[in-house]
Amino acid sequence: MPIRQGLSSQYKLIRTCLEGDDAVKQAGEWLTPRPDAMTAQQYAAYLNRGHFSGVPEMTLRALVGIAGRKAPVVRLPSRLEPLRLNATDDNAPLSILLEDVLRDVLSLGRVGLLLDFPASGTSVNTVPHIARFEAECVADYTTAFVDGRKVLTRVVLEADEDFDGSQVHYELLLEDTIYKFRRFILDDQKNRVNVGEEVIPTVNGKALNAIPFVLLSHEGIRPEDVTPPFLSLCKTALAHFATSCDRRHALHLTASPTPWISGSVPANKVPQAIGAGALWLLPENCQVGQLEFTGAGVSAMRDEMADLESMMVSMGARMLSTTINRNEDISTASMRTRSELSLLHGAVVSTEAALNFLLRLAAEWVGASPDETCITLSRDFLEVTADPKMIEANLKLWQSGAISRQTLWENLQQGEVAPADRTWEEEKTLIEEEGGDLSPPFPILGAGGLN
Repeated sequence: MPIRQGLSSQYKLIRTCLEGDDAVKQAGEWLTPRPDAMTAQQYAAYLNRGHFSGVPEMTLRALVGIAGRKAPVVRLPSRLEPLRLNATDDNAPLSILLEDVLRDVLSLGRVGLLLDFPASGTSVNTVPHIARFEAECVADYTTAFVDGRKVLTRVVLEADEDFDGSQVHYELLLEDTIYKFRRFILDDQKNRVNVGEEVIPTVNGKALNAIPFVLLSHEGIRPEDVTPPFLSLCKTALAHFATSCDRRHALHLTASPTPWISGSVPANKVPQAIGAGALWLLPENCQVGQLEFTGAGVSAMRDEMADLESMMVSMGARMLSTTINRNEDISTASMRTRSELSLLHGAVVSTEAALNFLLRLAAEWVGASPDETCITLSRDFLEVTADPKMIEANLKLWQSGAISRQTLWENLQQGEVAPADRTWEEEKTLIEEEGGDLSPPFPILGAGGLN
């Protein structure tokens, strides 16, 4: 199913809004209609007077910041450790890939990830990399049921390379349960022209029985079209910009009073200056006045801009609500926040699932254990650092035997007192290395008395 033309246009609209004021103005009439009878020069001035708010970009930056408030816990087998610092085809670390994927999923609702080996220069120590394909680059895809499971059987990607001046497309195919890779370009008549030979990628001498590609969105890792999450916010921001252009254009035309003269005035008597110190000598029976704006149109535009600003604030606030209301405990706030941050939560869950799938597959390719491979993203969008009373309460529970030391440690991690990426076994080792005492500080009262 080829990417819908309307969906591609939506991606472009969102990208332009995220780039900011200059990009929106350069887009011209595609995003901001030209008023009737306005010349090109007047339209350029009309656009330059307007101001495009940066609400979409600021909202996206805040969402990614909330998602990354706690560093992800990444566990890799030694064979895949190089991915931590060099995970992508453009040599970016895993942390940067993670942030890029979140930005795409949150704003556009789509991104593609392909697990692959370098085309050349490989050795026994070479590890796979992950290539990211933006939403616009996923030109076509087809799915089918194989062994009762819905899988990708064909994916067409717009590659970041050209051949004889034409953009190269990658075609990933699953034919007879064998993964095949092809490259092609489109000629001037949009006819397909293959480039190079078909390649059957192999791992350890065996062909792959699935396409190592994941198409994910904030609604999961199913290859389906979804409405871009930022579409409504960006359209509201564009409406605000158009109203800003109209209002400032109206002010430009009407804000300064304009003098008028009625009567017959010889050319040598036409006033050439205005203001204090300028003397007008006019013939008899001439009348003079000032044209001043008295209508309510500009005020109506101001009110419309205020309404649109409120809409943008409301949309952004629903995406970013991470506060705890008065008289609201942490558990209630967490449930409410998860509901209000459903977009962010969905993006985090999908990104984590996609990366885990590809990293586990990479472990299989290099002969490492997939069970040693795991990336965990935090769902703690609320800042809930445990206060001294909470810590004291947990210590009393442990000292009384109501909870284990392991549970105590996990509670300290949730309260952001202990590092989230350190296991209790690792903490015990550090305590022992420092000569600390792991026994309870007080006798524990058990069923048979003091133990």
